[in-house]
Amino acid sequence: MKKCHLFLFVTYCSLINSVSFGQFTSIADDFSSISTLTGSTPDSGLSAWQNSTGTSGAIGTSGGSAKLLTTSNESTQLNFASSDLTTGTYYLGFDFSVSATGSISPNDTIQSIAGFRIGTASSGSIVASFGVFRPSGNAQTFSGSPSTTTSQFVVGIFTGASLNAASSSLTEWAVPLSRGTTFRAVLGLNLDSDRLGLWINPISVTSTYVELTGLTTNARAIFLRAGNASTGDIDLDNLIVSQDFSAAAIPEPATFAFITALATAASIAFRRQKPARLWTT
Repeated sequence: MKKCHLFLFVTYCSLINSVSFGQFTSIADDFSSISTLTGSTPDSGLSAWQNSTGTSGAIGTSGGSAKLLTTSNESTQLNFASSDLTTGTYYLGFDFSVSATGSISPNDTIQSIAGFRIGTASSGSIVASFGVFRPSGNAQTFSGSPSTTTSQFVVGIFTGASLNAASSSLTEWAVPLSRGTTFRAVLGLNLDSDRLGLWINPISVTSTYVELTGLTTNARAIFLRAGNASTGDIDLDNLIVSQDFSAAAIPEPATFAFITALATAASIAFRRQKPARLWTT
């Protein structure tokens, strides 16, 4: 019933977006009725998932979630427009958890698992990313990333498929997250002001976020990417792409328990919080 409600709500948002925003088409995918992601069609959207790099079909699904495994070497693309969009704000929301099983070694480089792409699956490129890692001592020193225990990880946003946080500054969420816990991530790509924002378990657009500025890009699609040992195995579910922040930010019921606690911790820990008006005008 939960997934049915999600589908109906986003289908409604898709109709609104198709009327109001021209080329853009909202996306919803709960990964509940497929076994291989590439080639499958989302619950609501423009087209099917298409392999962009790596082994086609390596990213699978099980138990109603996409499995971004360290052994699955693939990046797959899903278009929300038939051509590159040059204006507008687009939100990508999804539930994710990093498995508590296995070890994740500290690393200089953060690898992307999701984000935005430009161009076609065969000839386009990643332009804005959300990634996961355990920062090395060098990354902590250069980028100011927080230290982590073996049961924690750090998320951040950047351009390209990866970023060496020991030599290039990473825009990261200042609070380490716990492995084995489900979080709701929302990425906002504003093509008019060249900014990428990140919210974790937001209640609304006014919730705490971090942002990366100075992007000069267009966008046509989202992507999921797997196959890096430094991310750990990741479950990803309830993916939504919308021009409505609230639609992208719908959390799973299990996530509600963490919202208040995380928001309180973030308000104390953050040094980069931006006024919400930047994302509402």
